[in-house]
Amino acid sequence: MPEPQNRKPLSDRVAIVTGAASGIGAASARVLAAAGARVACADLNAAGAESVAKLIQQAGGEAFGIALDVTDPDANTRAADAVQTRYGGLHIAHLNAGIAASSSILDTTLEEWDAVMGVNLRGVFLSLQATARVIVASGGGSIVVTSSGAGLQGGGNMGSYSASKHGVLGLVKSAAVDLAPAGVRVNAVCPGVIDTPILGPIHGNKQITEGLLGRIHPIGRVGQPEEVARLVRFLASEDASFITGSAVPVDGGLSGAIGGFGPGGIADGSIELDP
Repeated sequence: MPEPQNRKPLSDRVAIVTGAASGIGAASARVLAAAGARVACADLNAAGAESVAKLIQQAGGEAFGIALDVTDPDANTRAADAVQTRYGGLHIAHLNAGIAASSSILDTTLEEWDAVMGVNLRGVFLSLQATARVIVASGGGSIVVTSSGAGLQGGGNMGSYSASKHGVLGLVKSAAVDLAPAGVRVNAVCPGVIDTPILGPIHGNKQITEGLLGRIHPIGRVGQPEEVARLVRFLASEDASFITGSAVPVDGGLSGAIGGFGPGGIADGSIELDP
């Protein structure tokens, strides 16, 4: 029988989003919930995650907040188990938690390197393991990881960040092969410059986001978190049933253009790509 026309594409699906307290993660949690998923909003900022969950509830969706340090193996396991206990399974994971840093190769400290790798690569690995085990037990599903345009290209003053995001893509491709027999698809989204709090004082400043930064994008502006979230929703849905192991740019054409990533470009030490 055909499905009712008003049926939401992610009805009966359960999702977890890491880094859900703000930016892309918050937008993803809201968009997945609007598509019918029950959503666990996970973040080191527990109050922020709970705030996003409450916004989802106020809009008529189902959600709850979880405190999660993605660098902690036990915390990842507890979070995945909490979702399974509350909702009876897990089908979608958007592994979005990440941090950024800016320094030249010669100035990058070991502390910076370890911190960035700890969250952006170790954290993704641990979250992927924990959520994949529950997704497999739930009959399969989709994992989407936030990499970056910096995972597709290098750039000035972003060695640790770019290396971590390149590493994420290798992990995604390998996980896609390992998990395909269990019915789990694994893909990455690669945002360019997205107007989120990571931009610091220029966040929301249209003179810069639609002027200086906008001009280096073929599309003429920077992105909004919801534009990444809608790609996540697609990859999480059955509309993407034959897509796995892919790294999908969502960057206004930036990765296809010459320039923008070198000295004086978008990663010149003052502006970084969204994780």
